[in-house]
This record gives sequence, structure tokens and C-alpha cells, in this order.
Amino acid sequence: MTRNILHIISLSLLLLGVTACKQERKSNDIITKIAPKPHVPSGTKAMDEFKYEKKVEWMGATYTIRIHRFADKSLSTVSDEDGRKYYDNKFQVQILRSDGSSFYDRTLTKDDFREFTDNQYAKNGALIGFMFDRAEGNKLYFGASVGSPDPKSDEYVPLDVTIDNMSRMRINKATQLDTPSDQPEQPKSEVDKSEEEGV
Repeated sequence: MTRNILHIISLSLLLLGVTACKQERKSNDIITKIAPKPHVPSGTKAMDEFKYEKKVEWMGATYTIRIHRFADKSLSTVSDEDGRKYYDNKFQVQILRSDGSSFYDRTLTKDDFREFTDNQYAKNGALIGFMFDRAEGNKLYFGASVGSPDPKSDEYVPLDVTIDNMSRMRINKATQLDTPSDQPEQPKSEVDKSEEEGV
């Protein structure tokens, strides 16, 4: 009897030793999750409406500049890089004399800037910006932009626009991206300062 018990205990210890020495197989496979494609909402979106008004001294008189951006459903829709559809915009540009009479009043669309944009933005881009810059000599200077309708995107074609004292508008591709504006200049970070110094 004692011999049977010793025999069972020996077999148990042997099995326990074999099990303890067995190592788990390791795999070199790396398992990752594939990010799902962004959900493209159905329906056409509109960029936010925008209104701007400023009084300026120009050619010895005071003028009021009004700019109004609004989505126009009668225009062809445009899309961003993810395929989201947007209504294109129109900009109404008004310049009023001090007595309230109209010196200039025109509604602009992307077609007014077509010859200055590439095929990508001429087809899928929107007229996204039109802003007053400064009054100088016999001209009022503005900046315009045609590009991606996504408000988070910074892809666009910058354009320089002038309106002279004879109400003639001229458009050119911008020679520099940064123009003075009504926005206060943001303090530069250490990274920006380093980049400017070539570090």
C-alpha cells in the first residue's frame, strides 16, 4: 500500500515538473488595429456666415467697408479632401461714402477668381475668404482666398485684390502670404523664433 502511494506521489511530482518547465510559445506577430475611415456625413454643409464692417480714411474722406460671406445653394457644391460636400460662398462687398451713398457694390463668386486658381480649387474649392487689408494711395487693398471648404484646413490659394478710386477691381496672385490685418499679432513661440533664426 505504501509502495502504491509512493508511486502515485512520484508520478504526480514528475508531471508537475514537466508542466512547470514548459514555456509558453512566443509569437513575433504584431497585432494592430486598423483605424476606421472617417464617417462622411450625408447632406451638404455650409460654412459659417460672416459679416465685417470698418470705417477707413481714404482719399481725404471717410468710407465704410462692408463684407458679407454667405453660402449660396444655387452655386455648384464643392467637397473637401474627405468627400464632405459644402455649399460654395458668395461675398458681397460694399464701400459706402460718408453720406451713405454707394461707391462700390458687387457680389463675388469663385468664378471671379477662376483664372488665378489651379484646376483642383477651381473645381472642388470654395471662395472661402475676402478681407480688407489697408487703404494706400488711390487704392483699397483686400486679400481673398479660394481653397478647401473644410474650416480646419489651411489649403488655399491666396489672392491680392485692389479697388481703385475709379471703382476698378484688379486681382493678382498674392506675392506674400502674410499681410497686415485687423487681428492683433500673436506673440511668437520659441520654436517660431528658432525657425526664423535658422536653428
